[in-house]
Amino acid sequence: MPMAANNPAALKLRLAVYGVAAEAEHRPGETLEMILPDDSWARARVDPKSPIRLAESPGLNAINDGETESVVRLVPAPGFATKRNARGIPLGEIVAMRGTYATIALGGGCGLSVVGRTCALCRGRELTEKAGELWPVDEVVEAVRDAFDDGDAEFVHFVLGYFPGDDAGVATLRPYLEAIHRHFDTIVAVTMHPPADLRAIDLTYAAGVDVLSYNLEAADDPAMRRYFPGRARDVFLGRARYLAALAHAARILPSGAVWSELLLDLAPRPAVEAAIAELVGLNVMPLLGVSASLETPALEMTDAAASAAFLFDAVTRSGMSLNWLRDISTSLTALEARHFVAGGSQLPMLLHQLSRNRLGALTTRSLARLRRRLRVKRVRASFDSSSL
Repeated sequence: MPMAANNPAALKLRLAVYGVAAEAEHRPGETLEMILPDDSWARARVDPKSPIRLAESPGLNAINDGETESVVRLVPAPGFATKRNARGIPLGEIVAMRGTYATIALGGGCGLSVVGRTCALCRGRELTEKAGELWPVDEVVEAVRDAFDDGDAEFVHFVLGYFPGDDAGVATLRPYLEAIHRHFDTIVAVTMHPPADLRAIDLTYAAGVDVLSYNLEAADDPAMRRYFPGRARDVFLGRARYLAALAHAARILPSGAVWSELLLDLAPRPAVEAAIAELVGLNVMPLLGVSASLETPALEMTDAAASAAFLFDAVTRSGMSLNWLRDISTSLTALEARHFVAGGSQLPMLLHQLSRNRLGALTTRSLARLRRRLRVKRVRASFDSSSL
């Protein structure tokens, strides 16, 4: 199927599904970050068998599927990634760039589109697999500083694996949040599993999280049981726990600052659209991605396009802010989904462009800090008395 002309969102989805055939200097399995027309960020694995080809030339890179061609900008590999810290660890092992997000996976991280893997809990092997690194706080700050100094990063994104206990890792995360806010003036996003104790969500926000994600990934119960058997167990998490946590978080954080990703290739279109409607009804922003690393049914691009159009319409009607999520290469945002809607409203784009300029970004961060200070006053007693 050729790409829809002048539709960067369709191209982004196809790159996620099929990867891209690139020149010899790019190794098979390598991941390329690129900026598509309309400044949409995308990621694509290098696959010589892909029907989509990347042609590189000085000053011009083009994506071609045989019928349609789009000019893209390849994002160079971050220079800081090969630098080594005092322990000899490459900084790129601590911080990975996803769009303009300096992404730190703690405890191995968990997320098929973000870190390319699920944690041991999700796959039902929590007792047999090593969790993953908990990088020292000072090493994280060092790596993030290099990412900012090199001009690669604008935001910070922590991705947590499974942490046992009622707080799902909030206590472990707090020193990192405090250090990042002490050293950088930036928005901090966190993706983690939902806590059993909803009070931990209040503490998460008060500790410095600006954008929070509990990713369902699987749109319905059958998909969760099939692809994430450990996560589906009621004794651990279960879909209801995700929805309860998302609903609580959406009542605390600003409009549009709570999101949950749905993977288009894990469930049929009706289930995906039902989940979109359910999330939007909770004032949670859905994102759409693809697994790309599980054996799943082939994604029908017509269904994906219809679900994306459904997403844009649902979010537009809800009135949620679109300004918190941008420059995301790993999944499709509601703003990008407008390309699947004939005559999609330009107002969301105008508001989003305003938030991107220096004054708009500064205002967003300032309002976030003020809003959090007011909220912290209400949860200070929880910090002092809770054992979370």
